[in-house]
Amino acid sequence: KKMGIITGHSKVLYTQDFEEMLIENNYEISQIDDTLITSIPDELDVILITNPTIDFLAEEIDVISEFLDNDGKLDKGLMFFADTDSPDLPVLYDFLRQWGISVNDGVLFETNTSNHMSEDPMTMGSYGTTKDEITEDINFCLTGYNVPLEAEFEAENGITVSALVATPESVVAAPKDTKPDW
Repeated sequence: KKMGIITGHSKVLYTQDFEEMLIENNYEISQIDDTLITSIPDELDVILITNPTIDFLAEEIDVISEFLDNDGKLDKGLMFFADTDSPDLPVLYDFLRQWGISVNDGVLFETNTSNHMSEDPMTMGSYGTTKDEITEDINFCLTGYNVPLEAEFEAENGITVSALVATPESVVAAPKDTKPDW
């Protein structure tokens, strides 16, 4: 599998560990670091948008949509990692909603004290939801300062949405600037 990481809209990338895991599982990783995306190589299987801080232009969204549509085959993938420090990105968020990903306001907050780091309820245990080549060995992972994301649908118009990890029901969406004693 070949993954392209879109980097031109992010100030900081937090993907090093993830990239290493993918490389160990025989993925080829490349970067698409244009500040204006005009094309995405056809040989890529999936693209990753991670912690964007600059919204996309409509023309860039068209390029991404064309890549995902792949002449009607819909056999390409998109992964998205949000960041609580990101500003509102209406063009990107509207596009993601069309492809089944809803980006909500706030930060995830674990209300069960036995399932978060001591003194930091925004760093919590999350659980793998699928068993595929990416997540087959993930039963539990620590995540922190997560943006609330939801699948808008499971399958619609040939588009399939898969959550790779999920939080327990004890997790709530708190205001973005929430302190640990909230």
